[in-house]
Amino acid sequence: MGRRLQLASLIGMAVGFAWSANAMASSSDLTTLQFLQPQDAPMLANAPALVDQCATSSTETALTADTIDEINAYLDAYDQTGRLSGNVVIDYGTASTFTCSYGLANREHQVANTVETKFRIGSITKQFTAVAILQLQEQGRLDVQAPISSYLPDYPDGDRITSHHLLTHTSGIPEYLDGEIFPDIQEWLRLPSNLDQLVDRFKDLPLEFDPGDQFKYSNSGYVLLTQILETVSGQTYADYVQANIFTPLGMNNTGYEIPHAVIPDLAQGYTFAGPDLYLQADPIDMSIPQGAGGLYSTLGDLAIWNQWLYGDQPLEQPILSQASIDLLAQPVAKMDADEDQPDAFYGYGLVSDAHLGRQRIHHSGGINGFRSSLMHYPEENLTISVLLNLTNQATDSIAEGLAAILLDEPYTMPRQREAIDLDPALYEQYVGTYQLLPELQVKLRVENNQLVSQATGQASVILYPSSETEFFAQVVDILIKFNLSEDGTVEGFTLFDHGYELFAPRLDD
Repeated sequence: MGRRLQLASLIGMAVGFAWSANAMASSSDLTTLQFLQPQDAPMLANAPALVDQCATSSTETALTADTIDEINAYLDAYDQTGRLSGNVVIDYGTASTFTCSYGLANREHQVANTVETKFRIGSITKQFTAVAILQLQEQGRLDVQAPISSYLPDYPDGDRITSHHLLTHTSGIPEYLDGEIFPDIQEWLRLPSNLDQLVDRFKDLPLEFDPGDQFKYSNSGYVLLTQILETVSGQTYADYVQANIFTPLGMNNTGYEIPHAVIPDLAQGYTFAGPDLYLQADPIDMSIPQGAGGLYSTLGDLAIWNQWLYGDQPLEQPILSQASIDLLAQPVAKMDADEDQPDAFYGYGLVSDAHLGRQRIHHSGGINGFRSSLMHYPEENLTISVLLNLTNQATDSIAEGLAAILLDEPYTMPRQREAIDLDPALYEQYVGTYQLLPELQVKLRVENNQLVSQATGQASVILYPSSETEFFAQVVDILIKFNLSEDGTVEGFTLFDHGYELFAPRLDD
């Protein structure tokens, strides 16, 4: 994982289905909506003027008037690019709260996003699943260090795998959303499945490594945790988290999305396809995500969650001990090496690393039509939450920009790039295959006099020229710059995203 893989996801146009850690979509994340040219798109929603509603509630001076103006300017700049549709909340404990709603929850019916709007939160679900598992452990009904064969006796290799491995993505179980393993994935995601059917997808596949040996993000592990939870508790996942987490905390607008249920105020998910053009995201049957990514919530409920998780507001009947809460962000599994994030660790549903010279605890998620990010800085007691009903936008980048403003660090203002006229014949020199990551290649081709990028297992993206060597994608805010040798030979390209960069050497075809 790591920021490198977020960049890989973006250049590959991860417009569909990704329940990835801190928006770090791995190469196994899936695209379920093929990118279409506007004239071909079956479901278009041209954007009207976007609506924004911002408010500040302060009992202390954590947010000054100048800071609020700077935040508004930053978010307004994002809004002008068309890439901001959703809700943002900034909390300093209970001292100061800033909320802002942008864009439309439903473009076809002109319904604005508000503080009451519900969003699918994707992989942020995992921290709730982890809390549920730890509750069962505190009750003596489960031991995270025990082999899962204690609870699922028929699971292959269950005597070698523990719930601890599942929680920390160190089990070696293959990803059940991997399109290379399962070529039928896009059709399958539309069909209802029960837990047994989901587990049957991957249980007989060989482990990719010995449990505990390494980290590899796996939604399959959290599907298995869902099955363990239901087996041990005797309740469905939806009923358990409602009764034991949401109701005690007063999270009245959060729940597991029962397939085909009508949920008031739930936003429609979209893909940003260019200026003033939004496509409805491909449907997914909500029986598929389970405890890996099936929850919905609001910014208000997530503020309650963050205050419980990171604050000191004791309940009359605590839902989890502080010792168990501390396990969520424990630095257990070292994530993939990354020059920008050399010390990122996965705990139980949360990532711990350093950002802007400060400790950070966070996780992000994505699922058809939605992206989300929860980011906490313990030293400042600062939490930033971003919920979008746009699937192909990097919520981490928005949250990190806001963090830089609040922590008085440098940041880059969002801007809408403009393409220049360029002779399409110049594109031919860039055609080829580039190695962005060990497991992910990017192929560039010329199609209809345009330079087109396609990453392994992902949809095609048109790249637009801003100079003879620099190109950008309209659908995501990234830039690639081709690296040329002294004799003009293309050696590779560098991918830039909000201060991060990643070099992709060109391969000999």
